[in-house]
Amino acid sequence: MFFWGFILISNLAVGQENVQNPFSNGKPIGLVFADFYTGISQGSNPSAFEIKRAYLGYEFDLGGNFSSKIQLDIGSPDDISNYSLLRRFAYFKDAYLQYKKKGLNIKFGIIPLQQFKIQETIWAHRYIYKSVLDEHNLGSSADLGTSVNYTAAKFLEVDFTLMNGEGYSNLQTDFSYKTGLGATIKPWKGLILRTYVDGITKSETQWLLVSFVGYEIKEKFLMGFEYDIKLNNKFEEDHSIDALSGYVTWQFTEKLQVFGRYDFIVSNQLPGEERPWNLAQDGSAIIAGFEYRPIPKVKLAIDYQDWFPYAGNAANESFIFLNLEFKVW
Repeated sequence: MFFWGFILISNLAVGQENVQNPFSNGKPIGLVFADFYTGISQGSNPSAFEIKRAYLGYEFDLGGNFSSKIQLDIGSPDDISNYSLLRRFAYFKDAYLQYKKKGLNIKFGIIPLQQFKIQETIWAHRYIYKSVLDEHNLGSSADLGTSVNYTAAKFLEVDFTLMNGEGYSNLQTDFSYKTGLGATIKPWKGLILRTYVDGITKSETQWLLVSFVGYEIKEKFLMGFEYDIKLNNKFEEDHSIDALSGYVTWQFTEKLQVFGRYDFIVSNQLPGEERPWNLAQDGSAIIAGFEYRPIPKVKLAIDYQDWFPYAGNAANESFIFLNLEFKVW
């Protein structure tokens, strides 16, 4: 409220003084994810309305190839520890200065990261379900640091990131930094190949390796497949997690589409152990449904979501969702 009150007061003040409006060279950001769900598994089935996420902010054109972005991420109570009080928390998801000229793009501050940016674009249903890396906390979507993207040719883009490694909702607590390097290749129209690796060293070196292939027929068809592996997860030696995710979207009309997705995530079995070390979190997910766009700024979807845990003593979780995304501006 303070942020938007400040913008309103500033607009009124500069308007009265007949001075150039500092907010005229930019645009506001307002995006909300909401849903209603009901369980359809055997036994007790929860049901509720939710506001899963809201983004509020502003993008500024500063002139001279410089711009900036400030954005608040108001998240769900599910994003925090189970031992915390149920309340909503707001973080600065983005707060960075950007320099962009020709093929060079440099950001500094709380910046968006590159691990699953393209995957989310191809999946195109973030308001329904996060990307596999984000959903299972294998990588953060933003962090404090700096990034450099360079378009070397029409078919090749490379990126380098130096970041704290703690994520955008945590402060830096040590002297370890995470370094990421990626490359995006577009060998022909519609095909996207992406590879990415990052690492950070504390007691052990934690590695994340990402491979992705996607294909698009504009306004008709999208598909993507990714394989990710995290080594020495949380700096514990030989603790790895493998994740596979495949998704497809078919556009029937300008306003109606059908989509589907399958995720598979599994941890390794340590020497001398009978079960994978992270068995309680291992499993596979299925998401399928229809999306309808009555107007460009509104998306509605009805979809089926199922989680199949690999632990023998855990039951699958099946839900029907009604999801909504709308842009305020």
